[in-house]
Amino acid sequence: MFTGNVMLLPGQELREFTVLSPETRSTDNGREGLTNQFIEVGRVRAILAQAKPEEVQRWRQLEHPITHKIIMQRKPPFDIKPGDIFERAGRRFYHQMTPYNVGDIGQWTIFYCDERSDVK
Repeated sequence: MFTGNVMLLPGQELREFTVLSPETRSTDNGREGLTNQFIEVGRVRAILAQAKPEEVQRWRQLEHPITHKIIMQRKPPFDIKPGDIFERAGRRFYHQMTPYNVGDIGQWTIFYCDERSDVK
């Protein structure tokens, strides 16, 4: 059975990310709308990796630009949806698609993200 021992290269250590979700509010007639504020959902420890050129091109053709991958061991303890933000040290990574569960066995989860420095 997998014990959690993983060989990591220098620079690939686990980093802590704060996950932010856009806040929604209802209008008087019941219509949901997004505000420009984000609420903290939780924190995860994961590896930040730059996306390969092949992955960048593939996701660009699907009209979901990506720049990075956030690779997490196991599944997150809370729900992370497209549109949520991973934040670390002032850098923001917008989650583009549903998480990719490698092999559907729950050992690794990959989040494809787009780093945005123009939006705070």
